[in-house]
Amino acid sequence: MDMHKSTQNAVEVVEQVSGVATMDLEKRQRRLLSLNWPTRDQWLQWLPFLVIILLGALLRFWRLDIKPLHHDESLHAYFSLQLLHNLQQWRGCFDPKTPCYHYDPLLHGPFQFHIIALVYQLCQWFGVPEHGVNAVSLRIAAASLGSVIVGLPYFIRDYLGGRRVALLACFLLAISPCMVYFSRFAREDIYMACFTLLLVVSAGRYVRSRRGRWLLIGTAAFVLSYATKEATFLSIAVFGSFLIGLVAWEIGARIPVRSRFKPDTALGLYAPRTAASLSIVSLLLISAPLARWFFNWMKELSTYINANTATSGVVVQDLKAHTVAILPWIGLVIVCFVVAHWGSSRLKKTDRPVRKRWTSHIHPATQPVLNAIVTMRVSHWFSALVLGAFIFVLLFSVIFTNLSGGVGDGIWQGLYYWLQQQQVARGSQPWYYYLILIPLYEQIGLVFGLAGLMRCLLYPDRFRLFLVYWFVGTLGIYTWAGEKMPWLMIHMAMPMLLLAAIGLEPLVARVHLLINNGYEYAKSVENRVQSNRGKRPVVGTILGVLVTLGLLFLTLQNMFQVTFVHYADGPHEMMIYVQSTMDVHTVMRKIDQVDKEKYHGQHKINIGVMSEVSWPFYWYLRDYPNVCYGFPTSCANANPEVILTGGDNLDKNQTHNSPGYSSSKTSSYLFHRYHLRSWWDEGYKPRPCVPSAAHSCHGEPTWGGVGPLLWLSYGDTPPENAQFDPVLASTRIWDWWWTRKPFGNDAGATDMGFFMRSDLGVSP
Repeated sequence: MDMHKSTQNAVEVVEQVSGVATMDLEKRQRRLLSLNWPTRDQWLQWLPFLVIILLGALLRFWRLDIKPLHHDESLHAYFSLQLLHNLQQWRGCFDPKTPCYHYDPLLHGPFQFHIIALVYQLCQWFGVPEHGVNAVSLRIAAASLGSVIVGLPYFIRDYLGGRRVALLACFLLAISPCMVYFSRFAREDIYMACFTLLLVVSAGRYVRSRRGRWLLIGTAAFVLSYATKEATFLSIAVFGSFLIGLVAWEIGARIPVRSRFKPDTALGLYAPRTAASLSIVSLLLISAPLARWFFNWMKELSTYINANTATSGVVVQDLKAHTVAILPWIGLVIVCFVVAHWGSSRLKKTDRPVRKRWTSHIHPATQPVLNAIVTMRVSHWFSALVLGAFIFVLLFSVIFTNLSGGVGDGIWQGLYYWLQQQQVARGSQPWYYYLILIPLYEQIGLVFGLAGLMRCLLYPDRFRLFLVYWFVGTLGIYTWAGEKMPWLMIHMAMPMLLLAAIGLEPLVARVHLLINNGYEYAKSVENRVQSNRGKRPVVGTILGVLVTLGLLFLTLQNMFQVTFVHYADGPHEMMIYVQSTMDVHTVMRKIDQVDKEKYHGQHKINIGVMSEVSWPFYWYLRDYPNVCYGFPTSCANANPEVILTGGDNLDKNQTHNSPGYSSSKTSSYLFHRYHLRSWWDEGYKPRPCVPSAAHSCHGEPTWGGVGPLLWLSYGDTPPENAQFDPVLASTRIWDWWWTRKPFGNDAGATDMGFFMRSDLGVSP
């Protein structure tokens, strides 16, 4: 009887548990199927972030087409359009003889061409003017990902130190001059910056939540960054070295040191509590000489590649061929391993995180990163691997049309090109280039970024130390790299602005406290025996607010000037590098006017474009079929109504095409000289090397400026025997901030010649 009752009770318990499990499953299914509208409290929590994101988007999308296309933008715009045409005839691109877009590291990664082509296609479907292809549609992707950057700090608010710090970070990213300007610029750097910050966010979220979707997002961000620009190798160097150091710290943190010695001895009193710091010192002692050897080897390899391009090219081709042959076998081995693990887990009916005997010593609370790495689910890393491989193959093979060539190029050709460029050193900028550029524009970010750096060092945690390492490491490695360009500053500015939010938060907290508790605060101050101790915090807070508002106003002034006033004015903006001038728009208006008057706007006008000015006019004349590029050698018998020329032959071409130059010519032309591109005065560069009998200046520039200090004081023509004048330099910087008065020569430009046939009745 008792046995029967026990059995009956057991059955009832099982039925109840099964019923509860069934109800829980039904509730989860209903939650998945139902769309839960956010509550009022959630909206109130999100509202400040949404307002700031909207502000950032407004600054990035407003009047997106006011600036003429930069030389690089015209390349990206033109080849994205070619890619769109290729994909509209997708099957034809499987034929190797068909001239379709293939990845070329000269133009950087394939992501930007695919995303711009996608935007073109979407704009065509929505009936956007000019068949969906114009300056706005070209820059939509850059502005969109630039706006995404503004909102990403929300997802790491717990790492940053709370909601207030995240709000400050979003705001600083929204109004930063360089982040705004280059979010309106169709170059790959803003895409890479977005993917880099998304990778940081995803890694942080995965370590704390262990949810597979964050690992997938992080993997996608990393592969997309690599498919955007080869500078991802620098991100790998910075992030990878920090990760190695952090793992070494966490391993050492579990090894006691002080407790091994007697308490009354010197080591028992002063030795480190754990081996964490010792592990970092050991790692530095090992890695420092290795890093020095590695960078020297890279420099030598870059020199060898540029001196032996034919031999290097053969080696790279062999590497690509062997890689493409080996990769399928590696994939097969991974698949077999995962299938075997899946079968084993099905038999055991478990899919728990890996907890092997050798990992049982890891403490999740004190070793979170190490724990996340060694206990990662096989399903997580395999899913991430599959997703990363799919994105990589999809983009580098150009939607599977160039599988063997694209995969090999994606792995080796980008690295080969990047090593080549380190010796070329495009821009020929000095090592201190960013130390001039960043302070000229990012005042609030720089001042509070340094404050945030100090605060992170004084009150460290893992993420704060990572931000410090990210900023210092990025600044150092981009200073070391051969190529230095203004658009690269966003990779340094982004961690700097996150640090600035941390540095600014204490002041905002004091202001908030002063406003909310003003009466109580004033009363407590009054009770302090009328001493100055009570006044100091209030005075300090007020002074801090005034300084902050001054820095903020100056930063906004710089953002407004470079983005909406001098957006195509290189001589007045150091952030603008060989930008196409507004004269390009003037020339195009005159060409459109002639075509409209003579051919009723059917784009039938005959145009000759000489090679020196092919870009950006390949893009601007895309709808004109009767264009001869490489004129006159490519079409000697042509008699164009309009000729565009430039470069060293500008004066000779002006004379040759002038009225009355030759009676054998069928036509004569009217001429006008325009600025094609303009640039900032570079008198800040070091003085040039002067060859002598004792010094040949081999490998040193024989041209340059006057040095940064004299340039700040006097411009590019200082008096003889002049010395640095801090007062004069400060005055000149102040004048530039508020009036945009150039530091040196403002005539730096590359000119173009515009010839209009004299019988057209239109002045050039």
